[in-house]
Amino acid sequence: MKVEEKDSLFISKEQKNTDEDVLMTRKKVAELLKISLVTLNNHNRNGILKPTHKIGRRILYKKSDVLRLTQIVF
Repeated sequence: MKVEEKDSLFISKEQKNTDEDVLMTRKKVAELLKISLVTLNNHNRNGILKPTHKIGRRILYKKSDVLRLTQIVF
């Protein structure tokens, strides 16, 4: 799986990545959805968008889940 940040240590060496394989940080998800990090936390608490992975303190979301939410809500 690949985290969508260039400076991240979590980028895999695989070149073939689909949207399902791409993991996004909280910051990237908030930018994509055009919401604040507080709103993203509220969505998590209310079950609207749950993170799929947690590596250490880093919370990650599948890009496909985020895109699916944009199709439903927006």
